[in-house]
Amino acid sequence: MRTEERVTTKSTGLKAFGFVFTPLYALLLTGSGFFFGKDTAELIQLAVFSCIIGGTVSLCIRKFYAISETDPDISQAAEKRFLVVVFLAMLLSVLFSTFPNTMWVFVPVFVVLSLFSSPLLGIVISALLLAGTILVSGCGVIVFFVYLVSGVFSVIVFLPLGSEMRFALPAFLSSLCLLVCEMCGIILTINSRPELQLFYLPLVNCLIGLIVIYSAFRGYSSLIMYRYSDLYQTLCDTESEMLLSLKSDDPKKYMISLHTAYFCDRIASALDLDTDIVKCAGYYHELTPTDKNAREDFYDDMRFTNALRYILDEYTAYIKNPGISLSSREAAVLVCSKTVVMAVMAVFEKDRDADIDTSKLTDAVFERFIKKGTFDKCDITFSDISEMKKIFKEEKLYYDFLR
Repeated sequence: MRTEERVTTKSTGLKAFGFVFTPLYALLLTGSGFFFGKDTAELIQLAVFSCIIGGTVSLCIRKFYAISETDPDISQAAEKRFLVVVFLAMLLSVLFSTFPNTMWVFVPVFVVLSLFSSPLLGIVISALLLAGTILVSGCGVIVFFVYLVSGVFSVIVFLPLGSEMRFALPAFLSSLCLLVCEMCGIILTINSRPELQLFYLPLVNCLIGLIVIYSAFRGYSSLIMYRYSDLYQTLCDTESEMLLSLKSDDPKKYMISLHTAYFCDRIASALDLDTDIVKCAGYYHELTPTDKNAREDFYDDMRFTNALRYILDEYTAYIKNPGISLSSREAAVLVCSKTVVMAVMAVFEKDRDADIDTSKLTDAVFERFIKKGTFDKCDITFSDISEMKKIFKEEKLYYDFLR
């Protein structure tokens, strides 16, 4: 539910990438065609198509690469990492044109690009680069089909990464798919009689691909997934010193924090947000000072990350002025979770045995948010709002804990 102005602002930061990527890709791909001895007409064809492919890749990244405003520092670092991966994938795709087509290690390109961005973006970019390799090598549509299907299937079985990295079963399924596709689509179409050595290259292809994917997963986990896991595990401990202090000073606020964090965790997981950050915001929003200087000191003492600070700052600004629109999806989840929890608790304070119609209560809360313009400039979508409402309405048994 963002305005177009914010979408434009998001995409302009990646303009420079296209100006470098497109001509470089066109130069390399056309140069490969020259190396293979293609005639002038074919070289012109390669130059034109490579420019189209490079431009499409650039536009795709500018339009669909998600830049989070929750933590600008991490977002910029992630963007740089992804663009480096795109350049490496582009160089490899050109280099593959000089290899036998059974040795194109394209499956890791699909998986790694999807890992560092999103499955949609990774698959589209990989397919475009694969098309360029097919053009310069002169291979037919069957080879394109083999690697497209194997790559998409591998993205599906490997991603998304969970809290524990699953590798064995996805690796087996991915390798099996690639081997079957290569044998049926490439090896069996060779005019000469199939011999044992023809199967060596696909096996080597699978082995190299799995090594690359495993290395990428390990690097991604250490750089991104588990970077702050110990810190968030400590902060989200309900027996932590700060939360126990809140429990003794103000039991009601403690219960609000506890239940808000529960819904933050559930909804963040459903919306594919960082559950640790959003849940942590649910626990500590009641403890966050309204004064800016005191708030910064509190953040420093608690060693909060930039992402967590951003959410709590946005929440505090909204509490001071409820008429403004939220910006991030994470803050929207926090505000909605707390509001529903407080609404349910207010009903039970009046009548402990009340039978709450969770559907009507949830609809009323969100209708009020929409009328106030709370989501007008927010990253949240109508689909996200529907998912939140669904979760709040389904938690009928949990609300008994709020009595």
